[in-house]
This record gives sequence, structure tokens and C-alpha cells, in this order.
Amino acid sequence: MPPDNAQNPMLGIDLGTTFSSIARWDGRGPEVYETTTGGMDLQSVVYYDPEKKEFLVGKLAFRRGMVHPENMALGVKRCMDNAALRIKVGGCEFSPIELSAKILSRLYGGVVEKFPRGKFRSRGTVVTVPYYFKAHQCENTRKAAEMADIECIGLLQEPISASLSYAWKYAKDHPDTEDEENIVVFDLGGGTFDLTLFRLQQTKDKMLFEVLATDGNDRIGGMDFDECLAKWLLAKGGLSLDGLPDLDKRRAWQKVLEQATETKIGLGQETETTVSVANVVADRHIEVDVARTDFERCIKPYRDKVQLIVERLMSNAGLGPDKVSRVIRVGGSSKIPCMKTLLIDYFGEDRLYGDINPLTCVAEGAALYAAYVDDPAVLGRDIEITTRTCHALGVEAQGGRFQRLILSNRKAPCEFTQMFTNTADDMESLDINVYQGGSDHVKDNALIGTVHVPGLPKRPKETLDIAVTFRVSAAQLLAVKVVVKGDSFPVVEREAPFKLA
Repeated sequence: MPPDNAQNPMLGIDLGTTFSSIARWDGRGPEVYETTTGGMDLQSVVYYDPEKKEFLVGKLAFRRGMVHPENMALGVKRCMDNAALRIKVGGCEFSPIELSAKILSRLYGGVVEKFPRGKFRSRGTVVTVPYYFKAHQCENTRKAAEMADIECIGLLQEPISASLSYAWKYAKDHPDTEDEENIVVFDLGGGTFDLTLFRLQQTKDKMLFEVLATDGNDRIGGMDFDECLAKWLLAKGGLSLDGLPDLDKRRAWQKVLEQATETKIGLGQETETTVSVANVVADRHIEVDVARTDFERCIKPYRDKVQLIVERLMSNAGLGPDKVSRVIRVGGSSKIPCMKTLLIDYFGEDRLYGDINPLTCVAEGAALYAAYVDDPAVLGRDIEITTRTCHALGVEAQGGRFQRLILSNRKAPCEFTQMFTNTADDMESLDINVYQGGSDHVKDNALIGTVHVPGLPKRPKETLDIAVTFRVSAAQLLAVKVVVKGDSFPVVEREAPFKLA
């Protein structure tokens, strides 16, 4: 009996910093669900009402938060690197995982509500994550999905998801074409910037995605641009929020910030506009003219960082911009005119591809992949994804140093072995701390886990040979193997697996 793609579909979820969306595989292609507020995406905002002890998510949560900002949490995705963080909302404290789970639950619950009670249940869901996410951030995202009672069958990197959406549409439009092209996915959303270079090979039987290089920054996005413009509006209007009581300051800031967001969007279409914000501070108002060039000056430091990342990515890949066939723009901030101009100046206008929705293509690609995982024959061709390590992988060495074993941007699968020795006399056990990141100091990197090696014979320091091997699979699974050898005792061996995505 064929699966019911209406009541028991495979789903894809784009869990975004500022907006999230959910799509299903309908048997012929991906379909994005309309949210409970009528759009194709949901604001990633959580509001907690301490009196009613209830949560709101989405546009209504944001509106309530404008009046009571102390009850609102936004930009939670930026906090997913710290599960122990406590975010105060409505007088209560929640972890980033708990708040992300509320967003996921509202997305999924909005679909459930479209059906009679007890009729809807997804067969499986793929949730997307930025390519730069480290292992613990991916695991925290997975935990949020579980907390939301979502059957998460896997995580998929956002640029791969967007590329899959593009490849599927291209394959449908050109069913007999066999082609190979290099594609840059420029994913600039509300809170994060992901840049990925792929080689896409399409035949009648297969789609092959080979990641050639990755880069990005998890502190560049529309939220930062809004804050820059909000500060400019305050300065231009001759207002300061300094000295205000904390709650009044937060309310005034939220009011100006909301107007800055609307102004940013408007300047994407118009070259100038007038901004009016009434009663920002004690009967004082903002009434200023804003040109697109004013906004572009505000965000120039971020634009310059984006340009450096683009240039670095292509340099690391060893390719010139003329070797790129397509540039796929993803995320709302990719539509900002000066970002589009940056890409045109570097790659050429004819390379920019705009035939997929930058706001929903990630969820669509995730739904496609979920359907493929459920039934590899459903797309009519195989999918093969060859990835690269986004961050360096290594161990903690003496003095808190980060000893890299596998460098960033290495094609997976890959393997490397490093020799160490015992650093103290009579060690009976050994703990190998495994880290991921780019700093020379482990304190600034992410701890993935620890490999505990017991049963060592007592020996003087620097007399044992300790071989540490890192193996990264094509599926971004890290295996760490530790082999300890010495004179006149059996080999001691331990191996532990870790998920990188």
C-alpha cells in the first residue's frame, strides 16, 4: 500500500534564526505548508506569559513582545552552542534547546491542526542546520526536535538542502540533460551567514553533490543589520536611551528596532523613505529621511566581512569566480541590494540564479531529502553527497593547546594518526579530550567528548607510545581510536564514535 503523503508525510523543517518553515513531500515534489498566521514561514520568536503560564510562537509572540520585551526570546539559534545557558523569559529561565523545541512544536503543531484529531503523524522529518554548526550544536538541534515530539530521522546542512531544491527543479525542467557545474550557495539569513561551494553532477540516474569548500560566520545576519540601522535612527533623531529604567529602555529599543526592520525591507525596493516613530522616549519622536546609501553605510563593516569570506572561500577552493556556473541566493538578507551587487561584481550578473524561493527552498530541499531517505527510488535517481570538514578536529595537548589532527575543509572520508606519549609517571588511565574549532586554544573551541582509556600499566613518563587516530566518514561521523603501546605489556585500545552532523 503506498504511503499517505497527506496524513503521514515525510517532512522537512528549516529552523531559522528569525524565520522558520516546514514542507512536505506530496508524492510529486516539495510543498511548503502555510503557517497558522497565513504566510509560508513562522517568526522564530517565543513569548512566555507568566500569568497564564502559556507560550506563544510567531508573529503574535513578536507583537506581544513589543509591549512586554521581558517576556520575549528571539535569535535563539545563535545560542545553540551552549545548552547550559539559561535565557530569562517572562521571569522564568529556559535553555536554548527548550525554546527551539517550542518553535519546532508550533511549526509541526500548525500542520497537525489542519487535520482531524489523531489523523496526522509524520513518518519522519529532516531538520536543517547551518554547515558551520559544530557537533554539539547539531546534537542540541536534534534534542530540540525530540523534545518537540518530532520523529527526526536526520539533520541536513542548509546549503545542501537549498542546492537539492535547485537540482530537483533543474532536473524536472531538463529531464534529459546530463550536466556538471560548480555552484555557490550564498545563504545570508536573519542571524547567520553560510557560504558553500559545490560541484553538482547530474545524470539520468544520479545527483552527485561534492562539497569543494565551506566558510561562513554565525554572527552576521539581518538581526545585526537591523541593530545597526536602529542605532543610526536614534542618533539621527537626536535620541538616547541611556539613563532609562531597564524595562523602558527595552521597550523603546524594541519599538525602534521594529521600525528599522521594516525600513530595511522597504529600502530593498525604494532608494529612500521617511521613518516615523512616535513616543520613543517621553513624548519624543523620530522623524527622519533615510536613503538606501545610509543603510549601506551602516552595514558596510558586515558587507566587507561577507566579501572577505567570499574571496577566502574561492581561494581555499583554488578556483576563480569564472569557474562558478551558478550562485544561489538563500535567506531574506541575500536580497539586500548591496549584497546582490557584491555578488554581481565578483561573479557576474549572469551567474546569479533566482528561480527558487530564497525563503522556503531550504525547507523544500529538506522535504525532498526526507522523502529520499524514506524511499531512495522516489526521486527517480540516486543522491550522493560528498562532504568536507567544516571545522578542524583535534585533541587537547599540554598547556591547553589545540592539537589539530584533521584540518578544516578536508574531503570526507579522511583519516589521520598522531603519536603522543604519557606526560606523567605511573598513569593508570588516560582521557583524550576531543575538540572541534579553529582556535589554537581548546578553551575557545567546542568539546565534542572524551575517550577514556583505562588499564594502563604504571610506567615512567614519556615511555609509552600513544597513537590517536581520527576517522571522519562521508556521513560526518567521527571515530576516535586510541592505541597505547609500551614495553612488556599488552596493547591497550579504545575507540569511540562522535556525530559531527
